Amino acid sequence: MTTERLAFRAPELADGDALFELMNDFDIVKYLTSVPWPYTRPDADAYIQRARTGRAEKDGLYHLVLDRSTENPVGTVDLRFDPEETAHFGYWLATPVWGRGYASEALAAVLDFGFGTLGLKRIWGAAMLENPASIRVMEKCGLAHAGICGCSVRISEMRST
Repeated sequence: MTTERLAFRAPELADGDALFELMNDFDIVKYLTSVPWPYTRPDADAYIQRARTGRAEKDGLYHLVLDRSTENPVGTVDLRFDPEETAHFGYWLATPVWGRGYASEALAAVLDFGFGTLGLKRIWGAAMLENPASIRVMEKCGLAHAGICGCSVRISEMRST
C-alpha cells in the first residue's frame, strides 16, 4: 500500500527505537485508549510483537506509516478484524507531522484496502471527544457518526455499498 506521500509496511524489530522516539510524547498518548504513559522503550517492542502476532494469526494488519520522501516512520495505522466481515482501525501520527493531512491520507488508504482488497462490509473507529482533529479525519474520509459511548468517545463507521 502506498499513497502520494506515504508508504506502509509491517513494523520490524529494528523499528523499536524509532517508534519509542515518536510515541514518547504525551500529546499523542493522551488521545489513545490502549497506550501506557509513561511510554517506554519496552512498550515499543511490545507493540511490534503484537503487530507481528496479529499479522501471523490473521487477526489484523498493523502498519508503520512512512514518509515516502524520507522513508522515515511518522506513525502507525492498524486494521483489526472483528467477526462478520467487520474491522476497526486505530492510528496515531507523530506531532511534527500534524496538520499536513497525513492522517486523512493514511486512513483513506486503509479504508480503500479494507473495503476493496479485503472485501470488508463495515469498518469503524473511535476518537475521544477531546480530539476534534481525529473526528475531522474520520469525517473527511467519509465515516458517519454512529454514537458516543459512556466514556466520551465518539464512534464512527463506514459500510460498503
